[in-house]
Amino acid sequence: MGSVSADRSPGGPRVALPSAADLGRRGRPMGAVVYEAIRDAIVEGRIAADEQLVQEQLAAELGVSRTPVRDALNRLSHEGLVRAVLGRGYQVIDLTDQDINDVFVVRERLEMLAVEQSAGRLTALHQARARTLIEEMRATDPADAVAQYELNRRFHQTIIEPCNNAILLGLLDQLWDLPVSRRITKSYLRDAANVAHMVDEHDAILAAAAEGDLPRLLDLSRAHLTLGYGEARADSQPPT
Repeated sequence: MGSVSADRSPGGPRVALPSAADLGRRGRPMGAVVYEAIRDAIVEGRIAADEQLVQEQLAAELGVSRTPVRDALNRLSHEGLVRAVLGRGYQVIDLTDQDINDVFVVRERLEMLAVEQSAGRLTALHQARARTLIEEMRATDPADAVAQYELNRRFHQTIIEPCNNAILLGLLDQLWDLPVSRRITKSYLRDAANVAHMVDEHDAILAAAAEGDLPRLLDLSRAHLTLGYGEARADSQPPT
């Protein structure tokens, strides 16, 4: 089992907080910032699966008290990223095919419904916003998984926003917010070729949505999700 002191990023910190100035500008509670720092380190692979997490060591690494670290680990445990190990703190849970499939099934059903309800409603403003997001993805470093994740999320939200179904959009937002969803998507986005292919697929999806071609839009959207989650499942398999 790995040690919490192991640094997965040569020459850089494994878990780090934003600068004090940045924290001041954001005006956010320290507990939320500590939670996001640990969550993102797990999601981005800087803390590996099966690695041991000890409150005292993480608190020292982050330069904070144990309280926000303890609260963050409890929350991550409820969200399925870590599990408590008696007498040994917490351990990062490995991403399984079942985790990936569970998210895929729910997202595929909800997003296809949102796509259907958005048919013919994509305005010129939506199209311009989606086009800008595609160009931003092309211009963003493929290795910047955080930025690529957010751009990808915003693109999909823009395409389905015209459905005007607040409950449906809220459920999809909750799905995007799940740490396991972030972990799945970022495992796919680690490959620059995958990012380039995803952007090309976004181009085709936008064209179909702009033309109001619902059958084609559904086919493209479903294939897009199937490929992405399929690649994530392949990445979750141990090397042979």
